[in-house]
Amino acid sequence: MLAISQVLLVTALLSSGADPLGDAPGLELRYSGTLSRVTRGTVDQPLKKFTLFAVASRQAEGTKLTYLSDERGGGSWAWPERFGTIELNGKQQAAKDATIRLLAEHEGHLYPIPLRQPFFEHSDKLAVLDKDDGEDTWEAGSFSYEVAEGAKKIKDRDCHLIRVSTNNGRKQKLWVSKQNHLLLVAAEQQVFMGRGDEFQLKFELESVKPLDAPALAKLQKPFQILGDLKTQMIRPDGETKPELSEAQTAAAKKVIDQLQTAAEDTPLSPLAAVISRDVKSQTQRADDVANVSKKFVGQPAPAFELTTLEKKTVSSKDLAGKIIVLHFWDYDSDPLVEPYGQVGYLDFLSNKRKRYGVEVVGVAVNESFADPAKTTGALRSVRKLREFMNLGYPIATDDGTLVAKFGDPRKLGAKLPLWVVIDPDGKIAHYHVGFYAIKPDEGLRPLDESVMKQIKTK
Repeated sequence: MLAISQVLLVTALLSSGADPLGDAPGLELRYSGTLSRVTRGTVDQPLKKFTLFAVASRQAEGTKLTYLSDERGGGSWAWPERFGTIELNGKQQAAKDATIRLLAEHEGHLYPIPLRQPFFEHSDKLAVLDKDDGEDTWEAGSFSYEVAEGAKKIKDRDCHLIRVSTNNGRKQKLWVSKQNHLLLVAAEQQVFMGRGDEFQLKFELESVKPLDAPALAKLQKPFQILGDLKTQMIRPDGETKPELSEAQTAAAKKVIDQLQTAAEDTPLSPLAAVISRDVKSQTQRADDVANVSKKFVGQPAPAFELTTLEKKTVSSKDLAGKIIVLHFWDYDSDPLVEPYGQVGYLDFLSNKRKRYGVEVVGVAVNESFADPAKTTGALRSVRKLREFMNLGYPIATDDGTLVAKFGDPRKLGAKLPLWVVIDPDGKIAHYHVGFYAIKPDEGLRPLDESVMKQIKTK
C-alpha cells in the first residue's frame, strides 16, 4: 500500500504534462505480458510470459530509461541482452532507434520482437485533442495513428485508446493515460513469425511508483555497473548466443561481487545471481577446455579417414606431410545465423594458403549420419550451407566418432566448432574450441598465425 503522500505524488506526476517524472527524481515501472499464437482468429494459450522492470530518470534533454526483462517460455535472451538503457529526447522519442526487445522461438528459429517503450511519443497530439483543438488521426513516418472516441478504462485508469497501423498492415492498440497523455498503460500488437504465422503480444502496467533521490540512487548503482560491463563486453547487437568469450567472462568476473552487493534488496538481485552462476560455470568450462587443449597440443593427431559430400575419401594418410586444418562444426543451414560467416573467413584462408601445402577440411558433425533414415536430410542441410557460402574447401561428414577422438568439447558442456591444426609431422599444433573473436579486416587471425608458423617451419 502506498502512503497518502505517495498517492498524491503519483497523481501529481501523472498530471504534469510532457514531463513523465513530474516533481519526482525518478519513476519505477513494472509491466507484465504474454505472447500467444492466433489460430483462425482465436488467441491460444500463452506460449511465452514476460515481465519488464524499468526506471526512468531525468537527464539534460529528455528522459533516461533503464530496463530489465525476464522471459519464460520459448526463447529468451542471454543475460547480457536482458538489460539496457534507452535515451529519450524531450518528445520521449528514442535516440538511434533503440528499443526494448523480447526473443521468441518459433519452429526452431529465434525472432527478436520490439516492445513499445513506456512513454507515448505523441503526447502533444493527445493534449491538443483533449482541448477539442486537435485531429484524432495523424501519421508519423511509417505509422498511422487513430484515437478512438471516449475514454477507456484499464484497471481504473482512464485511457485514450489509440489504434496504430503500419505500411505493411501490422496493427497495434495502445492505451495511454488521459491524465498526462504519456504513460503507456497497456499495449496489444500483431506479431508475425515463420511463414506468416500470427501471434498476439500483450502487456500491461502493473505498478508505477515515484522514486525519491535515495531510492533512485540505489537502483541506478547496479544498473550503472551492468551498463559499464555491457560496454566492456562488446557483444554484437541482437546476439543470441549465451556463450561468453574469455575476455567477456573475465570482465564479468571482475565486477560480480560489486554487482551482487549493489543489487541486494533490489529487483536486480536475481539477475546478479544468474550472472554469478554463469560466470562460475563458464570459467570452469573454459578451464576444462584449456586442459583438453594442453592434453592434445604437441601430441600425434588421431588417424582419420573421412568421406566428403562428393563421396571422395580424405585421410590423414593421404595428407601426410601437409599442414592440415580440421574444422569440426554442425554445418547446419537452418537457421542461417551468425557466426556462420566464420566459415567464409576459413574459405578465404584455404584459398590463400593452399599453395603452401595447407589443406582445409570441414567436418560436418551430426549424429544423424549414423542413421541411414536421417542421413539424406542432414546432407541436404550441409549442402545448402556450402552453396549459400560458396565454400571451396571439401566438407566431410562425421557422426561424432572422429570428433570424440579429438576431444569432443560438447562432453565438457561447451559447443562446436573445434579447430585443429596438424603440422607436417602429424602432431597437433593448434587447438581451439568455439568461435574466434575476430575483426572484419583481420579474419581468422589466430588460426592463420598458427598456420603461418607451420609454413615457416616447413
